Formats: sequence, structure tokens, C-alpha cells
Amino acid sequence: MKADKTWTVFIQVIYRRNRKFLPTSMSVTKKDLTVSYKIKNRQVLDRGEELIREYRHKADMLNLELNDMDINEIVDFITRKQENTGLNFTKYSEKWLDEAEIKGVKNYQSAINALKKHFNRDNILFSDITVNSMKAFEKSLADRPRAQSLYTNCIVKIFNDGRDYYNDEDNDIIRIKHSLRKYIAPRQNVAQKRALSVSDIISIINLPYLDTPTREGCPCRRDMAKDCFVMSFCLMGMNSVDMYNAKDFDGETLTYERTKTKDRRSDNALIAVKVHPFIRQLIEKYKGKDYLFTFRKRYSSASDFNRALNIGLKEIGRELNIDNLQFYSARHSMATIAVNDVGISKYVVNDMLNHVEPSMKVTDLYIKKDFTAINEANFRLIDYIVKML
Repeated sequence: MKADKTWTVFIQVIYRRNRKFLPTSMSVTKKDLTVSYKIKNRQVLDRGEELIREYRHKADMLNLELNDMDINEIVDFITRKQENTGLNFTKYSEKWLDEAEIKGVKNYQSAINALKKHFNRDNILFSDITVNSMKAFEKSLADRPRAQSLYTNCIVKIFNDGRDYYNDEDNDIIRIKHSLRKYIAPRQNVAQKRALSVSDIISIINLPYLDTPTREGCPCRRDMAKDCFVMSFCLMGMNSVDMYNAKDFDGETLTYERTKTKDRRSDNALIAVKVHPFIRQLIEKYKGKDYLFTFRKRYSSASDFNRALNIGLKEIGRELNIDNLQFYSARHSMATIAVNDVGISKYVVNDMLNHVEPSMKVTDLYIKKDFTAINEANFRLIDYIVKML
């Protein structure tokens, strides 16, 4: 009881046996209470229930089953004023996606959708994206290792770009004070899940065709998937989008710019792959007119083509009892077998994959590109497999 004979109304918060009392602007007199000092004033009770609902709603956003927080952190979050956290991450991410000129925009959109699902709401603020909330988001993706790594990295990228956009350190304008520098997104060993053994590769090569062409006379999706997988393996892990767009083939060498990285490379990710006799018949089988392959006549986009390949490979995976068989497995398998079974150096395989070694970026500016070494290595790899057929 205060000096004016009234009582202040508090809301009690209990978490893991710890208690905190949150003050409200409400007060009651003795006539508002029962003899056992329970509130009976309906207006006060309704207002109290309204506050409790709001606090519970905010607490639900924290996903406390996954997030390790103490009661003080919880209370700080649920009582924080909206005006202090007004920068909207969701709206900024929409703007960022519209203006982004990078590959893999769909991955960023998927990451944002997953984050919304995690928070169980569409409206997410920059203040909601903290080290703790990112750890909780990461844990919520534990059953999807690839997404756990990919999506968290996407969110961190957008958040960091948002800090650069809203903050002007030169003029001492800091609208987003916190950072994610203490959060380390997980890295996934994708090769461990995607790389196949030599025997698996041989099983795919030796798999009999169904020989059930489509109405247009094209090989069925499953047979096409097999052929494209073998071509990718023998073309140094060529991606499906690059097969879809390929044009430059002089009868001996296939030259193209790798779509995934050409916009980020001074050499436009150019690579020239000498075609091994083992797959020359496959090149002829799918040879087109305006483009090297006929896939554009059958599929309206590279993504549709890739989707069809993976559906066909799922069917092959079931036949051969190969789990999670997908088109990218050809690329990972090529690199893994080249190093582990054929004894090709990682440095050469790095070039076969058309990757850039960060420590050699400056040196590469002074060296004229020569694809001889990687093509010789690729022929060694293919010959190694062919001898076992």
C-alpha cells in the first residue's frame, strides 16, 4: 500500500523458477480488491489480460524452446518500446531482393521465408535479428543441414548490407547499433553427402536405358538425366545451366563461361574443356542447332531443365539404391574421385572446377590462362573410370 492508500498493479513473469515483476500504469484501491487482496475490478482485469496477451505474443517470438535466454533478456525484449526498434528488416529485405544483382536470389527469398516461419510472423525488425535469435534460427533448421548453412548466411548478408545502408559512420549516424560479428554461420561439408564412389559412377554409366522416347521422339526424362549426369562428370562437373546455354563447340573443345560466377570474375569464369571420346556420342545424341544441345526446345528455362534432371536422377537413385542422388553430385564426385582415387592434385582440381584460389588472385592477373593441364587431368580421370567398365 502506498501513502495514498492505493496499490500499484504488477504483472508477474516466471521463467525457469525465476521471477520478475513488471510495473503497470494501473493502481487499485481497497474497493477494487477482495478480502484476500485479489483484484475484482473488471476494467483493471481486462486491461491486465490485454497486457499479458501482448507480452505472451512477444515471448512467443523468442522460441524459448530453442533459444538460451535468461529472464532478464526476456523481460528486456517484451517490454522494449516499438519506437526504439523501428527499422523494418522485412521491408528492407524486399527492397534488397528487388535491387539485387547476384546469383541465387531464390535462395535469399527462401531464407527470408524460413525466417518468417521461425518468428511466426511476417513483420521482422532489425532489432529482432541478434546473435541469439540467429542461433535459434540455426537450431530450427537442424534437420536441414544445407539450409542451416545457406539460409543463415543469406540472412547475415542482408543484415550486414542493411547496416551499411542505414548507418552513416562518417557523419556519426548509427541507426542499427548492434552487429552479428559474433555469430558464425555453420559450414556444411556438402561433398560428404553428394560425392559418389567409383562403383556408384560405374553403376550409373552401365545402367540400361528404358528406351521409351517421348511423343516428340526425345529420350525419356530418366534416360536424359543419366546421359547429362555422365556428361557433367566427364566435362569437369559442368552445371546444368551451362549445358542449357552452351553454344561454343568446335568439334574438339567446349568453351563456356560458368554462369554461377562469371559476373564476379574478371575472366568471366571462362573455361575450355576438351571432349573425351567416351562422351562424344552423347554430345552428338543431344546436338542442337542454335545452341549446342537441344534442351532449350524441351524446357523453357534452365531451372525447369535442372528440375527435370533431378526428378530423373531420383528415379535412378531408387533403382541403384543411391540416396539423395542429384545432378550436382556429378560435380562433387568428379572432384572427389580425381583427388582420392586418381591422385590429381587439389590445385589442378580447383582449376577443373573453375574455382579461383584467393591467395593466387593477383598472380593470375599476370599469367595467361592455359587449359592444357586440367584437360590432361580430366582425360586421366575418365580413362581411370573407362578401364573399370
